[in-house]
Amino acid sequence: MPLLSEQDAESLRKDFSDKLENNIKIIFFKSEDGCLYCKEAKDILVELSGLSDKITLEEYDFDKDTDKVKQYNIKRTPAIAIAGDKDYGVRYYGMPAGHEFMTLIHAIINVSTKKTGLSEKTIEKLKSITKPLNIQVFVTPT
Repeated sequence: MPLLSEQDAESLRKDFSDKLENNIKIIFFKSEDGCLYCKEAKDILVELSGLSDKITLEEYDFDKDTDKVKQYNIKRTPAIAIAGDKDYGVRYYGMPAGHEFMTLIHAIINVSTKKTGLSEKTIEKLKSITKPLNIQVFVTPT
């Protein structure tokens, strides 16, 4: 049974058709051991990847595919890496549901368009960062 309603799926299909410019990969990491929401996260990603031919889905096991875990610097499951022509470091941890679902959709579109929506002033400031930086954004409706 689909997680997305027909209306939501059609709306996303149109958004992806209008907004996705370049192919992207959704790289999903699951674990067979104690991964809360891995099945549901995979189910929604399968549905999303079916809404556009510009989206492909890869799946890896966190415990078995250690080379991929290291390559994408994955820390826990469920984990979603979104990559375009290169890996921009965009990661989503947890179940993309409720208010958090649109965060994933915007990340997919941003990676595909190679646009962040940041102002030129912010982009210039970011260029002054000379060492690796880990930015984490936590999303919650409360």
